[in-house]
Amino acid sequence: MRRPASALDPSKIETPAFVIEERLLRHNLGILRRVADETGVTVLHALKAWATWPLFPVVKEYLDGTEVSSLNEARLGREKFGPEVHMYAPAYKPEEFDEVLKNCSHVIFNSFGQWEHFKKNVRTAKKNISVGLRINPEIETGEKHGVWDPCAPDSRLGVRRNEFERELTRNPRALDGVDGLHFHIFFERGLGDLKKALTKIEKRFGRYFRRMKWVNFGGGQKITDDGYDVGGLIKLVKDFQKKYDVRVHLEPGAATCWHAGTLVASVLDIIERKDVPYKVAILDISFEAHLADFILSPELELKIRGAGKKNRYEHAYKFGGGTCLAGDKIDRVYTFKKPLSVGDKVVFEDAIQYTLVKTTMFNGVQHPSIVLWKNGKPKTLRIFSYADFKSRMG
Repeated sequence: MRRPASALDPSKIETPAFVIEERLLRHNLGILRRVADETGVTVLHALKAWATWPLFPVVKEYLDGTEVSSLNEARLGREKFGPEVHMYAPAYKPEEFDEVLKNCSHVIFNSFGQWEHFKKNVRTAKKNISVGLRINPEIETGEKHGVWDPCAPDSRLGVRRNEFERELTRNPRALDGVDGLHFHIFFERGLGDLKKALTKIEKRFGRYFRRMKWVNFGGGQKITDDGYDVGGLIKLVKDFQKKYDVRVHLEPGAATCWHAGTLVASVLDIIERKDVPYKVAILDISFEAHLADFILSPELELKIRGAGKKNRYEHAYKFGGGTCLAGDKIDRVYTFKKPLSVGDKVVFEDAIQYTLVKTTMFNGVQHPSIVLWKNGKPKTLRIFSYADFKSRMG
């Protein structure tokens, strides 16, 4: 089923604001629920991608639990979503670990050393904890920047095959008490990439899968995109589960809120320079504080509603943020059929996943509100104030 069109009316939004459309969110969640229903997999909501907890009651109607990467996320997952909380972290702090166990149902370690260090805590915990290990299959992902590549040569994430085999040679019982293996290798990819990767992963780690109760495929798949082969994913997962007699876990990050939300801003001023063939529109957001990934990785596509690329329309603009940082801008040209004016709304498409969770209050800039769009009306979930800024500074 294709994604419904956005029903958002930007004129009804007080800016700046992140706006989540419930109808579009439920569309994504329905696809993920279909995968779970037809395969029996556990589908987890990854808080690292989007953690707007007032909408967790909606997400809970479709997904099984949460995937977290810190004690704070674990607490939020347990308190606002439910008891099934799966946690992975590159390393755990000893003074926090017992609290981690109180809040989690599954704990995934990044190394045999971490598992050995905390094994006693797990075994003496007052509840049953399912233990996993993250593996690093050393697959070339094709990512242009190492910041997005968990399999880069210097990646700290996961146990490589030679390390895995070395540990089992040293201690044949090293996997005792380990229920599952976890890998995460992609960022916004299609099923074909997963199929190719899984073939390589099975060659390197397949002999250990049959010793497990579950295997976590991680996230990074565009499962809810219109062009994604959902039926193919269902078949792939079914075949894998049957082959190894395990249960697959999926932790879609971006796919949960993919295309379900926007960042709405207003034009504060327009500057024209004689030495460039475009105007500069200054907005009431900050790219540095609110859309930092698009500065960090210029190849990421940042769409603006109604805009075309460089030479498509007559009126050309670049956009800058409202802070005093020279680099607080998006370094690409957008064109429009009509000229922009002060007060116009600018809608950045698909701007919820991995953006709202990374925002800051740099320069004391006004943090965008969080708004739910439902049945043709906005409902404000959170407005940020001076007190929020002040409390973070001391």
